[in-house]
Amino acid sequence: MKYFILTLLGILCFLQGAAQNDTINVLGEVLLQDIRLKDSSYTRNYTVLNDSVLKRNQASLTNLLNFNSNVYFKENGAGMVSSPSFRGTTASQTAVLWNGININSQTTGQTDFNTINTRGFDQIVVKPGGSGVEDGSNAIGGSIYLENILEYHKGFRNSVFLNYGSFNTYGVNYKTAYSEKNTSFSLGYSRNGSDNDYPYLGTERKNKNGNYHNTNIALSGGIKLSRFDEIRLFSNIYDGKRNFSLPTPNALATKYYDFNTRSLLEWGRNYKRISSSAKLAYITEDYEYYPNVNNDFFTYGNVESLFVKYNLNYRLTKKIALQGKLNYTRNDGEGSDISQEIRNLGSVILGIKHQISDKVLYEVSLRQELNEDYENPFLYSAGIGTQFTDFYHLKINTSKSFRIPTYNDLYWQGVGNTELSPELSYQGEISNLFKFWKNTFQFTVYYNSVENLLSWVPDVSGVWRPQNTERVEIYGLETMFHFQEEIGAHKFALDGTYAYTVSENQATQNQLIYVPYHKLTASLSYAIKNFSAYYQYLNNGEVYTTTDNAPEHILDNYMVANLGMEYALGKNKNYEVGVQLLNLWGASYASVLNRPMPGRNFNAYLNLNF
Repeated sequence: MKYFILTLLGILCFLQGAAQNDTINVLGEVLLQDIRLKDSSYTRNYTVLNDSVLKRNQASLTNLLNFNSNVYFKENGAGMVSSPSFRGTTASQTAVLWNGININSQTTGQTDFNTINTRGFDQIVVKPGGSGVEDGSNAIGGSIYLENILEYHKGFRNSVFLNYGSFNTYGVNYKTAYSEKNTSFSLGYSRNGSDNDYPYLGTERKNKNGNYHNTNIALSGGIKLSRFDEIRLFSNIYDGKRNFSLPTPNALATKYYDFNTRSLLEWGRNYKRISSSAKLAYITEDYEYYPNVNNDFFTYGNVESLFVKYNLNYRLTKKIALQGKLNYTRNDGEGSDISQEIRNLGSVILGIKHQISDKVLYEVSLRQELNEDYENPFLYSAGIGTQFTDFYHLKINTSKSFRIPTYNDLYWQGVGNTELSPELSYQGEISNLFKFWKNTFQFTVYYNSVENLLSWVPDVSGVWRPQNTERVEIYGLETMFHFQEEIGAHKFALDGTYAYTVSENQATQNQLIYVPYHKLTASLSYAIKNFSAYYQYLNNGEVYTTTDNAPEHILDNYMVANLGMEYALGKNKNYEVGVQLLNLWGASYASVLNRPMPGRNFNAYLNLNF
């Protein structure tokens, strides 16, 4: 399979600089009778990053969300391990779902966002706040949905992209799709890599041992069996190899291989008052870690996971909908430090959504976990949405979420603790959404109390072991806005986000490490005829790097900006050529201590659609 992957041909798109309307969409309320029922909540906010935004940014999920959301990232250098902090939580408290299937690592409990290639998806949805009822474990800080969309009646289409930039950074992407009345098929291939040997600004050092490359293949297919039934198939293969940058000049060079596969078969049915979805998914994660690149010795981990999900929606009346879900997951894992372990997880979910009037909707959902290894938490989610006027929407939501211990927490030989309890989170939020013409402004305040926080602490012998020890209180506010204006042939768009976050360990009254109090992003786009340009801005506040919040261990705030320009060619503007200047002002910065990021660098690209 690996040799087959490496022989596939295609060309990749790095970014698309054209100014787009609605690049960030905040979804408002909808009437139950007007839509096909979905699994999602109607009293929560979503940010939809569509195709134009995906192509505007680099291929990693880290870069996309860093400049287009309130999520903070700590990145061990460009292309290295990347961990999110969503609403002041840890990386393990962010759920990542691929077409509805949770793909967080069963060993570490988190997703490395630099191993997610955004080129393989049609849209990415960001949902802040606890979603334990809907998304299961990990969904305490928020959830990220990676979605492939099947389209019909589109015929034969191809897209080819190519980019090349500083430090021998390259990308190759090809996607082909064919669809007719009852069938849909698409296949995408991406290859990205870099020598990644950028200089550290203000020093004589370079980023040594930081080279990487990865390959991603995404397959989607659908068949409409009748007016009511559709079979959908999704598959994804990721093969990544990277060396880890040296934190100090004399550090030992290491490397890491990971190979992940995902397969999903879904049967959807929508008949009169009933809509249902049955999913069967199989996911594998394999890694090899080499503590010395010049040595063949490595440690490894392997987990195979089976998911069975069934969702049934029944529209009792035009204004009342009932929902039931059954979930089953089987994890089979082993590794160098973990003997083979199998665990079975299940859950039952019941919910009601009631459109009281055209202006008011409420929903309540309950979830009971079923497992054999630790306590079975009972979860809930309740919310109300009110549209006072066409201009103003109010949403209020409260929920209880959880996170189960990982394989490392439970089964690590000699130190694992099978008596651990899940982390529990109690949350509430109030969101205000203002709409005028095509412009939106959203303001949200929230509170989150996390109990049984899982952490690794040393025992009396100095051995680090996992325990349920701490309680964390988190509160803050988030804003998001989108404005656009047309003056003759000139088109302007302004998008931005701001987050203020307090995340305190109640035992010490200290802010959690690598959680900034402030984060601000902005993007200004301009287009006229065949020419377009945009300017991206990111401002991350200072963070503490030690749990005692010592002033001498503060990592300074930083500001980074990107500038992109593009020109469209062809009768239908199907061909685009452009350039992007990254870190335009040459800022010297790092999101992790002693892990500098690149200075000013460039990328050029070509985008062909036919």
